[in-house]
Amino acid sequence: MTMRPLCGVGAAVCLALALREAPPSLAALRELAAALVRPAVLPFAFAGLDAAQRAGDDAEWFARARQITDLLPGWSDGHAVFAYRLALDARPAAGADPGADALRRLQTALAWLDGARATAGPREVDLLLMTAFLPEVAALQQPALAERLRAGGGAAALTDRYLAEAERLRGSAAIREQRTFLAPKLAAGLLGAGDRAEARAVLAAAVERAASVRDQALATEWQQRLAEVLRWLDGDRTVDLTAVHGDPRFAPLLPYLR
Repeated sequence: MTMRPLCGVGAAVCLALALREAPPSLAALRELAAALVRPAVLPFAFAGLDAAQRAGDDAEWFARARQITDLLPGWSDGHAVFAYRLALDARPAAGADPGADALRRLQTALAWLDGARATAGPREVDLLLMTAFLPEVAALQQPALAERLRAGGGAAALTDRYLAEAERLRGSAAIREQRTFLAPKLAAGLLGAGDRAEARAVLAAAVERAASVRDQALATEWQQRLAEVLRWLDGDRTVDLTAVHGDPRFAPLLPYLR
C-alpha cells in the first residue's frame, strides 16, 4: 500500500473517532454540507442571477438570489443589496396597481432582511441601519408607494421600528445618524450588481437624510460629497472628485468613479 492511500485511511479513521467522541450538532452538519457545495453551486447561481436580470424574469431572479443568500447566510451586505434591488426595481406587471406592487416588494424585502439578522452576528446593527434606510429610499423613488404608506404613518413609521432596535442593541441614540454614512457602501454594492438607478436612489436619499445630522458642519460637508458623486454618476465629468477620493468613507464607491 502506498503512502497516499495510507494517509487517506488514517484521515478517515481519525474523522470516525472524532465523530464518535464529539458528535456534531445538526446545525454544524448543515453548515459543513453547505461549505462543501458552495464552490460548486455559487458560480452557477450567480450566472443564473445575471441571466434572470437580463431577461427581466423577477421570479427566477428572486429564486437565484435566495439560493445565494442561503449558501452565504452571514453575507449581510449581499442580503441588503438583493433586498434593495427587489424593493426599488419597480416594474409592475401590466394592469397591476403600482402602489400595491411596490408595497408587496417592500414588505418582501423587509422580511428578507429581518430573516438575515439571525446570521448577521456583529453586523446586525449595520444590517438594521440598512434596513431602516430602505422604506425612505423606496418611498422617495416611488410616489405610489409613499401614498400607500401614508395611512400607517408613512415610511418614517417603518424606519423608526428598525432604528429603535438598532439603538437598543448598540445602546446609543446617536446610531440614527450613522445610517446616512452607510450609503456609499450600499450604493457600491448596487452598482456592482448593475443596479445603477437603485444606487442613485440610495445616494439621493442620503443627501436628504444628512440634513438630520446634528453636527451641521459635518452634515453640509457630507451632503456636498454625496452631491458630487451623484453628478458624476449622472455623467458630469467636470465635477472635481478629489475630496471624495480622499475620504475613506467613500472607499467602496471608488472603483465606480473612474
